[in-house]
Amino acid sequence: MRNRLIHVCFDIDLDTVWETVTRDLPTLIQEPERVLPAEPI
Repeated sequence: MRNRLIHVCFDIDLDTVWETVTRDLPTLIQEPERVLPAEPI
């Protein structure tokens, strides 16, 4: 998908992009939190 977003901007299906973001992004955000130990900033 990255290649299409970067190089083929005119042929992007925004519904597919939105579905991917709303379905996969929450998991991608949680994964580092699960794997990395909590450290104070």
